[in-house]
Amino acid sequence: MQIVTARPWARLGWLLLALGCAALCALGCDDGASGSDAGLDAAWDAGDAGGEDGGGDAEIDGGGDGARDAGADGGDAGSDGGADGGDGSTPPLTDCAFPYSQPGEREFTDEMGFTFSVSDFHLRCKIVHEELRAEVFVKAVPVSHERFATSFEVESAYVCRDAVVEKLEDGMAEMGSIGRHNWKSMEVAFDGRRYAFYMGGPCAGARPCTPWPDLMDVRELDSGELIAEGLPAICAGVGERGVPKPLVDMARLGADENEGLPFDMGSTAAEADPDEQPLLALDIYPFFMDVREASWADLALFLNDQGNDCEGRACVALELASLEERDGIWRAMPGAEDLPAVGLSWYGASAYCEWRRLHLPYEYEFEIAASARGTQTYPWGDQAPDCDRAVFADCGLEGPQPPCSRAAGASREGICDLAGNVSEWIIDYYAADFYATCAADPYCYGRNQTESNTMVVRGGSYLDTAHELRAADRDSAAPDITAADRGVRCSAWNPSF
Repeated sequence: MQIVTARPWARLGWLLLALGCAALCALGCDDGASGSDAGLDAAWDAGDAGGEDGGGDAEIDGGGDGARDAGADGGDAGSDGGADGGDGSTPPLTDCAFPYSQPGEREFTDEMGFTFSVSDFHLRCKIVHEELRAEVFVKAVPVSHERFATSFEVESAYVCRDAVVEKLEDGMAEMGSIGRHNWKSMEVAFDGRRYAFYMGGPCAGARPCTPWPDLMDVRELDSGELIAEGLPAICAGVGERGVPKPLVDMARLGADENEGLPFDMGSTAAEADPDEQPLLALDIYPFFMDVREASWADLALFLNDQGNDCEGRACVALELASLEERDGIWRAMPGAEDLPAVGLSWYGASAYCEWRRLHLPYEYEFEIAASARGTQTYPWGDQAPDCDRAVFADCGLEGPQPPCSRAAGASREGICDLAGNVSEWIIDYYAADFYATCAADPYCYGRNQTESNTMVVRGGSYLDTAHELRAADRDSAAPDITAADRGVRCSAWNPSF
């Protein structure tokens, strides 16, 4: 049996892919500045008109009086997001009304004499420790570049508790440099403690290494005494237009280090379908996957930053959406904020993940997560599905349920709803004979990049039978076809902002 290596990068190929994706993203972002974006721009412009005498950077006002305010002190006017920019109020984009703003860019010249731009670094992180439930938001600007590393200086920092935002004093936040192979931690201090966010694993893939802090340490501020180490961290950046990206837990799968582990994709069980055979032997490397499916609150943020235009097609079918647009701002309908978002085309699902600087899962990634790397039939084991473990046809429900509502059905890494609730778009083209053709192609790497009329769909939904909830089951749909039972989650080799 031939073993195909599912590496997260082939150095030259990955570099070309990264450059191509960056170009496509830039085009997509430009095209997205229509529809709902026009309304958001109008709201921002109203704020500019009311505050242009205030000076400083313009901000998205998370909860103040102007939709986009110009703070009198250069954009850091405290928890209200700046001075009033008009009498039209804009509800907060997130529960914590941080003064989000469009990141600026600064030019540097490297050691080879090349001039390039570096974006400001805006990062929002969630803190869960002991009784504390808080979010922090840090804005940092690049100040120097030397030996392939860019140093950043914190411009402003905020903490939010119980939806109340407080600006931290100067010196209470620090940002390390970003280099080709590493990233020094970001630290925020308040209430006598210092919280350090950092990358828990090696940087993999394209260079320079863009940080994705997934761990957090807690220390006493004065003494430096370590209180907690290696706590899970959830962080997210902002979009090109300053809209915050969602805070979503991600789980690490695959090898503990950067060594490949064997995985046989497919099934030889009696109930296996023909397109699940023959087994495809792969070597897998570490990757990350969203713990839950994207919600309507997540999708509203995406639409506010990118618009509802994905490659000339609607990202989401609005007739299936639990969204409402008011004054050019998309929001989830009350009560639907946490429900899985459905009605996305493949183009919309892919654009959502790319906006978060992630990707739609590959088939092998989804099956690894749903099968405990090929050792069980379902995410929870080999027991037949029931309504305590999955939301599927036997449960008789009329729609998807909140994420992780069936905790007994989670995978061993704690990933929810990999079987049932809503099915999920996959990045690969569908081919019934893919496993056989991939095994014969040394450059396949477990990914089907041969164009076809349909894309892979995995996981099954609340409308599907137990057979379609199996980890090895494969389904497909045309990329522009939307459905009320199909959603999205994202994966990453090296998550970044």
